[in-house]
Amino acid sequence: MSEQPDGGLGQAADAERRLRLRSFLMHARSRRTPASIGFPATGRRRVPGLRREEVAEAADVSTEWYRVFESGRPITVSPRLLARLSRVLALDAFDEAMLFRLALPELYRAEIVASVEPPRAMFSLTAPLAPFSDVEAARRFLSAERERFLICASPAKAPTPEDRETILRPRILNSWKRSHELLVEPSRSVALSRVDDDVDERACERLLRAAEPIVEHLANMLSGIGYATVLTDGNGTILDLRCDVDLRRRLNRIGFETGTDWREAGVGTNAIGTALRDDRPLQLMSAEHYCEGWQDLTCTAAPIHDPATGTAIGVLDITGDYRLVRPQLLGTIVQYALEIEERLATLS
Repeated sequence: MSEQPDGGLGQAADAERRLRLRSFLMHARSRRTPASIGFPATGRRRVPGLRREEVAEAADVSTEWYRVFESGRPITVSPRLLARLSRVLALDAFDEAMLFRLALPELYRAEIVASVEPPRAMFSLTAPLAPFSDVEAARRFLSAERERFLICASPAKAPTPEDRETILRPRILNSWKRSHELLVEPSRSVALSRVDDDVDERACERLLRAAEPIVEHLANMLSGIGYATVLTDGNGTILDLRCDVDLRRRLNRIGFETGTDWREAGVGTNAIGTALRDDRPLQLMSAEHYCEGWQDLTCTAAPIHDPATGTAIGVLDITGDYRLVRPQLLGTIVQYALEIEERLATLS
């Protein structure tokens, strides 16, 4: 059993890759049953899903090999073997692509490069990582810019035309200005429940019905690696939120839960509220948020439009720790928001 080098990844990045691979595989096999791969269900099971030895047998590898592979330890793996595992675990195209990226260091390294240097056309939509050496450097810069803004209601040093889109995005600056003008308290650390009476319950029910399989799929795919999947109505009120227990406990402390209001007017710059305000997708991180309470998060959101009217009637959002910021998630969230719109068009 030969071990595979880390493919040039730094130790921290490779450790994250292995941890994500382990969580992904454990979650994937927990969704399958012995009957689904033609095995008899024998004995009482402590946890749902397939055992490691059953996955190994179905994929025609040794139990020891699969145990090492799922544990995240470096081990040689071929694309053909990954394709077999994908069939055993019944992965769809998106999940299969994630398996390949997590299992092959060279693909994961390419993903990191893509996340640090997104296409220039995406700079206005994604977190501003490109000018910095790492996420922490970006966080420090954004924190300093936010502090300057709060002191004088505008950045101490205005961005030049060359770096306006790559460092301090005009869209974020405009949202900060709106938040300031709306008297949003920068020190706010807990969002409030929505108290308005103008909620269209039928529209919310329709949106929830159309979004259910999409939200379920994203939650199954992402919760094990640290993200929450969120659906809001057209007023920025959270209708559905799914994540693991630890993240839910963390989000509850800031009021990021079902029924709370995430419009800009209440909680300042944030992906949900600002995406609704601008009617455009948005990813932001850390101190791009206006309020203190959301500084340690990254959020990626896309509006959902009523196919009949074109009006934004909701938002699909992915939220997690700021260190999990990945610009390529923006394309994913837009894709699934469009899928919800397609499903809305088929509902009566």
